[in-house]
Amino acid sequence: MAAKSPPPIVYITLGLLLIGGGYYGVRSGRIRWPETLSLPQVQLPGLGGGSSPGVRTGSLTLSSGERSLFADSRPTTTAAAELLRQGNLAAAIPVLETALQNYRNDPEARIFLNNARAQQQRDPLSIAVVVPISSNPDRAKETLRGVAQAQEDFARRGGFGGRLLRVVIADDGDNPEQAAAVARALVNQPEILGVVGHNASDATIAAAAVYQAAGLAMISSTSTSTQISTLGNAIFRTVPSDQIAGTQLARYALNTLRLQRAAIFYNPNSAYSSSLRNAFATTLASEGGQITTEFDLSAPDFNPQSSLRMAVNQGAELAFLAPTAAVAPQALALAQENALQEGPLTLLGGDVLFSFNTLQQGGATVEGLVVAVPWHPEIPRNRDFAQAAAQLWGGQVNWRTALAYDATHAFLQAFSFGSTNRSAVLARLGDPNFLVQDGASGQVRFLPSGDRDAPNVLVRVERGNRSGTGYDFVPLP
Repeated sequence: MAAKSPPPIVYITLGLLLIGGGYYGVRSGRIRWPETLSLPQVQLPGLGGGSSPGVRTGSLTLSSGERSLFADSRPTTTAAAELLRQGNLAAAIPVLETALQNYRNDPEARIFLNNARAQQQRDPLSIAVVVPISSNPDRAKETLRGVAQAQEDFARRGGFGGRLLRVVIADDGDNPEQAAAVARALVNQPEILGVVGHNASDATIAAAAVYQAAGLAMISSTSTSTQISTLGNAIFRTVPSDQIAGTQLARYALNTLRLQRAAIFYNPNSAYSSSLRNAFATTLASEGGQITTEFDLSAPDFNPQSSLRMAVNQGAELAFLAPTAAVAPQALALAQENALQEGPLTLLGGDVLFSFNTLQQGGATVEGLVVAVPWHPEIPRNRDFAQAAAQLWGGQVNWRTALAYDATHAFLQAFSFGSTNRSAVLARLGDPNFLVQDGASGQVRFLPSGDRDAPNVLVRVERGNRSGTGYDFVPLP
């Protein structure tokens, strides 16, 4: 009679010993809204193109389970990754199940678990997701949660013809040069049928030419630059373009607030920030408003106090804030200085400001700030997904998770029509009749440019208790 396999705890213990002693506890933390949760990454056996699982190509790492890519990876996840690297799927699965019982908000562990189950089923369908793990691990995890949730929902429905989804995770650090290198590595993995990513617009623009040349469909869930609309028929996105956000905010200023004179604060070195600035400025000027002055938030000598004084002296009635994540602190410093003025400027801003940090650090100084965002959990069409996500992850997710879910769901919808090679997937996504009915943010359809055919939501910072900061982002009527 064959010997029984050791119980999962044996593998966990052995894994902990393998990765080193001295770690006797893990931290638990409450989930904060609208920030998200956290995790590591790896790659399962079977990637083609001559690469071994979890291999580094220069400074690149592609992984679907054999190695974690996050610095804060938990010991159970690391132990399971070692088992996956050895090809021991049966042993790794219960370890990952145990890890998720203790830390259900860990998207990497969930992807690894779903990958292992897909691998057991044989012949899985494969996509990749590219996130900025090395530069912004929190945002990386936000995107990974959306991909993992779509992957799990697909498995629960039985997959496509019994084939489940396997996800390869890659890190580009939001760096354009690294993004292009990651794209070349993914193109050389023939089993990868599509890519969710990249995160930053500059990274997406750098990688797009590689995917376009190879005919590998890419769907970004977070890159909003208007330049992306011109990059080719293989490039799609589930997040609305900056043109939509900038136009909505300009018209809100003119038609609702009845304000016409704006000062702009942005980062001219960013494709995202520049395109949002251009969309707002063009609409405002063409519909009766005026840009009084502009300021570079990334300038080494940027001074919130003197910049604000200059804006007021030149007649500005509102400040339009279009920071990147790197210069968001400068935008918040400006808001804090503005709150000290007798007649503070009205504040409007881009989606980078839709964060827990804005509420926590800005507090009363950002009360009244209006931001254009792609998704909010309180919008009626979004509530079903918001509730399902909160149940799965143990807390409210944000727009990056929702739109990553939609990007993954779009690929799965393409597969359901029998599109299981790159050219067929690309053709299906580009079909004018392509439609995802039940996305996290309602229907998903693409324009001929590859852009999402959907508006943004305008939200305002108001007093409230949902975030735990005393302030919340509340959708405008």
